[in-house]
Amino acid sequence: MHKKSVIVVRVDHGLDGTFGRMFLPGGADRVSVEPPWRDNRTAVSCIPPGKYECEINESPHFGLCPEVLGVPGRSHVRMHAGNWAGDVEAGRRSDSEACILPGLRFATLDGQPAVSGSRAALAELLNAVADGDPRPGTRFDLEIIDATGEAGREWDDGTR
Repeated sequence: MHKKSVIVVRVDHGLDGTFGRMFLPGGADRVSVEPPWRDNRTAVSCIPPGKYECEINESPHFGLCPEVLGVPGRSHVRMHAGNWAGDVEAGRRSDSEACILPGLRFATLDGQPAVSGSRAALAELLNAVADGDPRPGTRFDLEIIDATGEAGREWDDGTR
């Protein structure tokens, strides 16, 4: 059995977050939001675009969710449920400290751009990468492509 892959194509960015399209194994087309690019700073920036390995594990705070491994200078980057990923330093609401929040659709919640249906999208992601049996230790590949030209524009690891 070959390892599954998830692709996130970042399509928009700003103080309200970095928004993307998330393509799951099996063809489902979902959405995502991450914090804005802030030079890969811990807890406030989306991660550099590139290829990563992810492992499903149990987070004390978020429960069963994927962790993005091998992020340069970072740890505990996860894909978990949430709605907002705005720039907290600019007063925006955020459920993400540099994590990727999956969603079923883009939405505006309490006046701020966000994603909705996040718990359902996370369950769909977990099932898609683990053939319907998500459990700790399951690994899959993640590729993040920045189509905005913003997040990580000075980042060049040869994958872009």
